[in-house]
Amino acid sequence: MRSRFNNVVNARDVPQEDYSEPSGRYQVAGREVAQVVGARDLGYSVTFVAPGSRSYPYHFHHGEEEAFYVLEGRGLLRQGDGVGEEELIELGPGDVISFPAGTGIAHQFINDGDVPFAYLAISNLVHSDVAEFPDSDKVLVRSTRLIVRRTPRLEYFDGEL
Repeated sequence: MRSRFNNVVNARDVPQEDYSEPSGRYQVAGREVAQVVGARDLGYSVTFVAPGSRSYPYHFHHGEEEAFYVLEGRGLLRQGDGVGEEELIELGPGDVISFPAGTGIAHQFINDGDVPFAYLAISNLVHSDVAEFPDSDKVLVRSTRLIVRRTPRLEYFDGEL
């Protein structure tokens, strides 16, 4: 830390954590800057997507707002709202992407290049957020870390006495 308030850090000095999954489809690493500087209401990290990989599963949030700023490399933004066709948008350094909470815009970054794709990810910290994953028909309830499939749908009184 460069300040007595512990609020200034160089992102390169923050340990890099590996978030990859075993199949290699999602080869992602990040530097959790917000945790190091003691952030309370915002999350921010520098995220790296390996060449030929994807960031995280295609998803959208009901309560969490996300913003991204591309730092290095080139990649694709896969996004859609389930109504129209999905879009693939080319991204490069300086591009800013926003996903306001509750818009239902699913998103995922794809590194189709041969160098790492790096971006700054920023979000408000919503501990009771719900996220949906259209590709797998899953729903995540973050407060309980419960992940369920959307189908079959249950009625409100199903299983009650």
